[in-house]
Amino acid sequence: MADEPITLAVLAQFHRDMIAPEFARLGEHLDRIDGTLDEFRGHFDAIYQRFDRLETEYQAIVAGLRRLEERMDRIEGRMDGLERRMEGVEQRLDALSTAQGKFALRAELQELKARVEGLQEQIRVIEERLDA
Repeated sequence: MADEPITLAVLAQFHRDMIAPEFARLGEHLDRIDGTLDEFRGHFDAIYQRFDRLETEYQAIVAGLRRLEERMDRIEGRMDGLERRMEGVEQRLDALSTAQGKFALRAELQELKARVEGLQEQIRVIEERLDA
């Protein structure tokens, strides 16, 4: 075959026997690689979708946490206001209790004054009888 001239028929035969089978084998190999790459792409797409869902859920959790923190801040503010009001009420109660004690003493003092006046009247009556 080395002595034969290179003709189109010889080249065609060489192509059919040597090059075409090699290209067919390479094509099959590329098809398998493409199939594998499609599987990887599918897996990556599924992973990205899952990351998107997780990111959305994360953002929702962060927003919910912010709302809870804001609500807790408002509740703490209300509690502080309530504590201040309670302190004011306690101070008023203490003042009323002290004032009530003073009123009770005044009432007892007036009662004692009335009894003293009554005793003085009795003494005056007795003295008048003795003088008469």
